[in-house]
Amino acid sequence: MDNRRKLLVVAFYLAKFNENAVQNLGYESFRDAFVKIGAKLDYSPNSVKNRRDDFDPLFGHRAGWHQVELSKRNLEIVDSFDHLSEEALRAIVLDLLEKESSIDSFLPITDRQSSTYTTRGVTGKKAEEFFMEWFAEHFPNNSLIDTRDLGCGYDFGVQNSNRVYEVKGLSENDGGVLFTDKEWKVAAELQDDYYLVLVRDCFSKEPIVEIYSNPHFKFRPKKQITTVVNVNWGISPNELNNTETD
Repeated sequence: MDNRRKLLVVAFYLAKFNENAVQNLGYESFRDAFVKIGAKLDYSPNSVKNRRDDFDPLFGHRAGWHQVELSKRNLEIVDSFDHLSEEALRAIVLDLLEKESSIDSFLPITDRQSSTYTTRGVTGKKAEEFFMEWFAEHFPNNSLIDTRDLGCGYDFGVQNSNRVYEVKGLSENDGGVLFTDKEWKVAAELQDDYYLVLVRDCFSKEPIVEIYSNPHFKFRPKKQITTVVNVNWGISPNELNNTETD
């Protein structure tokens, strides 16, 4: 179990930082990395590659297993490590590749997320793409403003309008959705101008679009608290005292 979780963290690092990850870990190629990481963690090279491929759709370096939604365990890895810098995550990976290092030092074993919920992974991106097409067809006289990478608390605004849309996707017809604290806060502030767009059956030929105005008023979600890994870099007093200033 411990080595399995180690493998997922290492695979996530390889997927996110791609060739830089291979080089910074000291491997000659991905093939070399798969072989040597597999030997350290008692997995076959193909298993290491497949676990990297699980995370690939999040970063665009390769297609990976783009047709498969991330598992609960993989989502836990994304939630815990995605905010870290390359240097910080590399340091953790190097520690995990040592036989005596335990994953428990970095990732508390918790059951904090139900598998019936989804975050913005493969399904979320598929839902967003479909919504953009759906919106253009149903509102040809309006233009969306893409705010997904701006940290606004919603995915799309509308030109010359106060309306905003937060898009959530489900790979099947049933399931719940997760709001970040920022999204829920903005939903409370914007009220009737904030719309939840739920796209069901994202991977089917005919996804179903449902739109809810003012979700903060209409729904009563349950709070979910997650544990996130943080890395700090400490310089000892001894080193400070023995290093010359400029």
